[in-house]
Amino acid sequence: MDNRRIKDRHVFMTIALAIVFWYLTFSVQLFNFWLSMGLAATTLSILAIRWGGFPYKREQLNFRAIVIGVGSAGLLYLIFFLGNYLSQLMFNFAKPQISSIYHIRTEAEAIVITLVLLFITSPGEEIFWRNFLQRWSMQRFGGFQGWFIAALLYGGVHISSGNFMLTMAAFIAGLFWGYIYWKERNTLMVTISHALWTTSIFVFFPVM
Repeated sequence: MDNRRIKDRHVFMTIALAIVFWYLTFSVQLFNFWLSMGLAATTLSILAIRWGGFPYKREQLNFRAIVIGVGSAGLLYLIFFLGNYLSQLMFNFAKPQISSIYHIRTEAEAIVITLVLLFITSPGEEIFWRNFLQRWSMQRFGGFQGWFIAALLYGGVHISSGNFMLTMAAFIAGLFWGYIYWKERNTLMVTISHALWTTSIFVFFPVM
């Protein structure tokens, strides 16, 4: 992990840019969802690398990283599988909101979605949200507070979608991957987890 200190102004600029990207993607919906998210993830990750350093190191690829990456993806999938069931028992709005999330699968072929999730949005989001923003947050506020603030920001940018279930899902995922990053400081590990989970829940084994 690159230990250089990240400047506050760079963080504030990229957070503002992320808010704009997520608003245009989820609320305005000017372009195809997958194109918009791919552009957002690419832009933010490039800026994160420019101002925070390249996050992937050869030593990050090891047996422990693979096991935790794969295992945590499975655990998070189970959490969301149960969460989907319980939320629909508790909230009348849960099912239509979750259905609207899955509706974005109609905007591209399954193979295109899989490639975007594996090679663009999953690594791009981990480079920006965990290795850049959460690293800054932990440098600024300490481990626990930094972890929690970063997850709040990750969930918060989804508020513009007007979808409570999506916002809470992002917050929970942010806490989950953020905790792994906090304890392991391995961006590749959380990228493996993110990529496997998101392709599983969106493409291969959707919960509804």
